[in-house]
Amino acid sequence: MRKILRAVALTTGLLAGALVGAAMAQDYPTETIKFIIPYAPGGGTDAAAAVFSDRLSQLLGRPIVKENHPGSNSVIGTALLAEAKPDGHTLMVVTGAIANNPSLYANLPYDTDALVPVSILTSYPFVLGVRSDVPFNNMQELIDYAKAHPGELTAGTSGRGSGAQLALGLLNETAGIEIREIPFKGAGESLNNVAGGFVDMVFSGYETVRPFAESGKMKFFAHTGTEPLGAEHIPPIAATVEGYEYLNWLALVAPPGTPIEITDKLNDALSQIFAEQEVKDRLAAQNIQGVASTAEEAKAYLTQEIARSKAIIESIGLQPE
Repeated sequence: MRKILRAVALTTGLLAGALVGAAMAQDYPTETIKFIIPYAPGGGTDAAAAVFSDRLSQLLGRPIVKENHPGSNSVIGTALLAEAKPDGHTLMVVTGAIANNPSLYANLPYDTDALVPVSILTSYPFVLGVRSDVPFNNMQELIDYAKAHPGELTAGTSGRGSGAQLALGLLNETAGIEIREIPFKGAGESLNNVAGGFVDMVFSGYETVRPFAESGKMKFFAHTGTEPLGAEHIPPIAATVEGYEYLNWLALVAPPGTPIEITDKLNDALSQIFAEQEVKDRLAAQNIQGVASTAEEAKAYLTQEIARSKAIIESIGLQPE
């Protein structure tokens, strides 16, 4: 009898939870939506989030405000998300760094598996932006120079576990060179230091490097994909370093316990947004591919990327803290 009562209680609880989730989704959203950006202002995440956040606000009928909470490779912002109410009014736009952190930090202040991925938004390669006065003109010359001057060249990154750090470590390993990492608080600082001549190069999004390239302070040197990129026909590093590839991505993530009815509503809006020609054009101008996955696909992709990141982190010798 007790087993039957427990089963009835469990079924009743699940049914009640489903009804609550459905009721929340029917009215959602009822207030301003907050996007946590777990990086310093001025980076590629800000630029990419701007492409769809305004349109999402229009479709949902509520304002979307963005808050930057940088630190510890998105850990600080993600911890804030994990503590937020799971009602869809606090979300996070995060890069693939979220998949790196489980292999880098032994005691994260949140459970990555408990987070609710809403959608993979975009996928894109990093551009290698190099200061304009370097004594080499292409990727092969850069590698030759780095081999002749080990540890002399420097690259700015957004710190431990960032995509830029992994892209740099992978280049050092696959090309057999030593470019020294200079960590900063965010991509904006890295870019400014390269443009100012204090650091030699940076891995960052196309749209963040472009203004510096257009002003003559930096060069589009190469990128981390596999095919020539953009109107500039930026060559892939893989054309010089066989087997090299590193793609970054953006995801929209919700707090643990967010009902599927709310993630489905967000996904419906995102699917509509990414099908619009204006959005496609804005992403294409940044050399970014829109994805707009389902929540289930996003969860599977995050699991896959955690495993991929772990393999790269181990291969370049980063140790967990």
